[in-house]
Amino acid sequence: MKSILGFCASAAPEETSAAAPAGSAEPVRSLVSVKFPDDGRTLTYYNDRFALEPGDRVFVEGKLAGTVGIVEKVCGKFKIKPSDYKKVVSVANAVLRGTYEAVLDVMVGYGGDAMSPEEFRATVLPPRTEEDGEELLVGDGYELDLCDPGAAEEADRASIDRAIEYCRENRVSYVAVRGGVGTAYVRGTKWYEVSFVLDGDRVSGMYCDCPRPGLCKHLLAVAFTVGALVKLGGLDPRANFAAVESGCFWRMAAHKAKKVTL
Repeated sequence: MKSILGFCASAAPEETSAAAPAGSAEPVRSLVSVKFPDDGRTLTYYNDRFALEPGDRVFVEGKLAGTVGIVEKVCGKFKIKPSDYKKVVSVANAVLRGTYEAVLDVMVGYGGDAMSPEEFRATVLPPRTEEDGEELLVGDGYELDLCDPGAAEEADRASIDRAIEYCRENRVSYVAVRGGVGTAYVRGTKWYEVSFVLDGDRVSGMYCDCPRPGLCKHLLAVAFTVGALVKLGGLDPRANFAAVESGCFWRMAAHKAKKVTL
C-alpha cells in the first residue's frame, strides 16, 4: 500500500504551534484590486464587509464567482456608484490554530482546535447560496475495507488507477473525523466533498457530491488515504483529527504568519 500511494514515512518534526487567528477587525469600506492567478486578470471590486489587506484570498460576485482571487491593493479614498461594482463576498484565508504533527504526507491536528471541515471549505469554495440549499436525494452509501478498498465489487480498474494517481498527486487535500463521522475534500476538475463513517478497518456510508454514479475515484482516493493514515501512519481511528495535505498546510501557515518557529 505504501508504494502504491507514494506516501513517504519520515520522522515527525518537533511539535509546532500554528499561530492563532487574529481577532476580527472592523470592516473597512474600500475599492479592492483583485488578481485572479488562474484567469490572469486583475479587476476592481467594492468591499464593505471585511478588513482586507494585500495578500488576502477572496471570493467575489460576477463572472469570476467561485474563483479564488488575491488582493493586490486596497483603496479607501473613493466616490462611486455601488451599482458600478461587483462586491467581495467572502475571505478565503485559512483558520489555523493548535498543534500539528507530520504523519506521512499530511499535517495532523487533534481535538477541537484542529481545522474543521467548514473552515477548510471556506478556503477553497465560496459561501453556499440559496441554490445550494436544494434538498439532497440520498441512496445507499458505499462500505469499503481500508485494508484493500480496490477489492470492492463495484470498483472498476479505471477508477482504481485514477484514485491511486490522485493519492500520488496529493489531491485528497483534507480529511477530518469527529465522533467517527468523516469529511474529506478532493481536488479534481473542481472541489468535491466526500462524507463517510469510520469504524476501525472499515468506512461506511460513503458519499461523494460529484455527478458520477457508482463508486467514483474520489471515494476510492479518500479510502486509500484514510487507510494509509490508519495503517501506515498509526492514527487512531477512534480519535478526532483533521489531516491537511502538507503543501496545502504550509501555504496556509505562510499566509497566517510570515515567521514560524520550529
